[in-house]
Amino acid sequence: MCSRPIERDGQTFGCRCCNECIANRRHQWIARIMAEKACHQHSMWVDLTYSDDTQSSRDAAALFAYCDVMAFMKRLRKRATDDWKRLKKSGVTPLPDRPYVRFLCAGEQGDENGRCHWHLIIFSNFDLTEVGAFLGIRQGEKVQITDRRQMISTFRGSNIRLDWDLWSVDGHPIGYVCLHDVDQGGVSYVVSYVLKDQFTGEKSKDTMRESKSENFATGLFRMSKRPGIGHEFLLRKMEVLEASGSVLPSLNIKIPGFKGYWHPHGQWRNRLLWWLRALNTRRLWATGRDAPQWSTLLASCADNPSDMETLNGEIIPPEENPANDDYESPISAARKRAREAAALAAAKAARAGNQPCCCESCLGLLDEAGLVARGLYKVVAGKGREAEYWHEPDWPHGDPIWVWDVCKYEPDGPFG
Repeated sequence: MCSRPIERDGQTFGCRCCNECIANRRHQWIARIMAEKACHQHSMWVDLTYSDDTQSSRDAAALFAYCDVMAFMKRLRKRATDDWKRLKKSGVTPLPDRPYVRFLCAGEQGDENGRCHWHLIIFSNFDLTEVGAFLGIRQGEKVQITDRRQMISTFRGSNIRLDWDLWSVDGHPIGYVCLHDVDQGGVSYVVSYVLKDQFTGEKSKDTMRESKSENFATGLFRMSKRPGIGHEFLLRKMEVLEASGSVLPSLNIKIPGFKGYWHPHGQWRNRLLWWLRALNTRRLWATGRDAPQWSTLLASCADNPSDMETLNGEIIPPEENPANDDYESPISAARKRAREAAALAAAKAARAGNQPCCCESCLGLLDEAGLVARGLYKVVAGKGREAEYWHEPDWPHGDPIWVWDVCKYEPDGPFG
């Protein structure tokens, strides 16, 4: 819980500055990244650094040049796509789908020398170690490395520094790269840099980190947003629940490879609550009973009034559900009933036989006096527009009367 909550419009929000809020935000991002990892065949933690060999690299190391990361991602996507097309053309298709890449990026400025470097977590449907050429130092010389085991650095172990031709300009390396497998420990390490923007002196006031806050106050955070990190995992979770016809017993979500539970907050929590409510509503329509575990879910959210307000909202009958193909708005339904009543009245008048029927031909034969005698009012909206006939008391409100296309006196007329 936040130690300095903010009250606004009757709602309570976290301050996002206290140690509790930062710990919660850290937990949320670790859970979302691990959830995203569970949805992809491959994931890799990549460190990108700058060397002192060229002036451009020295300049880039002095400030956050996010354009370098974007250029790297563009080269990665293009190289993977070109390899995929080449293999497909030769009759060998290693991937059933076109290569894709999603990522999360944290820029860090070193504490000692102030040099910028990047930590990326990349999600894809292909192995990054098979894209491009990697060079490493072996016995004092640079040699090409193709064995994946010789490329991957271990967390908290010695880093294996590599030259990757995708992290280069005109064939000259920008700096070295390090590759790591993604696990919760590595994700936690990267997220610690993600939250550096919270460690300014102003935001660290009255906390234990205030004395060294300015040493950690520099960072840059970017990620894939369409959809957000972790969204695909929740979507797949809902598809599984939809197929089983049940709901979650609580909002504590278990993620593969993640110790603990994901407790969605903010918009993620609200979206999940609406999905669960919609699932239970469809279950009610189909069976007349709540979905299995619905009562358990309500009990788990009983202490949160906002959650209960969402879950216990008014249930919409199927015929009044706007998403239903047969849905008809109240206004449209009222107009439809009025047209049907007018058509019925016109049919009764036509059956009398001594009056013209309410068709376009017969009404067109009546002059203004004849229309007035029958309580009708003729309206032509504009040049070239068809005439409409109204009951005089209804004009200009309500709807025009129903006019038949075919005369009742013709063989195929409505009363023939």
